[in-house]
Amino acid sequence: MTAALLTLFLLGFAYRFPPVARLDERAFLALHRPLSRPPWIAAFRALWHLGRTPAALLALLLLAPFAGGDYLRWGKLGLALGLAALVERLVKQTLGRPRPFAALQGVSMQQPREPHDPSFPSGDALRVWFLALAYTRFFPATAPLWYGLAALVSLGRIALGVHHPLDVLAGASLGALSAFLAPSI
Repeated sequence: MTAALLTLFLLGFAYRFPPVARLDERAFLALHRPLSRPPWIAAFRALWHLGRTPAALLALLLLAPFAGGDYLRWGKLGLALGLAALVERLVKQTLGRPRPFAALQGVSMQQPREPHDPSFPSGDALRVWFLALAYTRFFPATAPLWYGLAALVSLGRIALGVHHPLDVLAGASLGALSAFLAPSI
């Protein structure tokens, strides 16, 4: 599992090669065009808040009572999320990939608030996939709900015009990898 998630995260960096960047752009347009229209766009705008940092921190805080007194386990999740966010920020600032709405003609930004940081990797995808894995550790029967929600928020990043598919893949895999490795911190 660790190797697969790490491979997916690293695969996201392939956008740096022009042929892969062109494929990523085509995949973006193929997904963005149909999903950026009603009724989809309204749903993705509503779900947008779930990927934000305040929502992620609140969701993590809400897990504390279910730690069964094992606050070290819960604390490791917080530390893992913080480390993943640090990696995300460093990669964003180092690579500086422009967002689709800024780089591609005819693409508009449709989320409630315009992002002002680079595109790669997707922090919102990182957070929702981290939380999906964290919550399913505590509540295994709810896995379909959390994974479905994470998939919708991730797809929304493309529909809203703020991330390329490889940005989302890298962010989602970094979040999942961090949640998976959290117990071993």
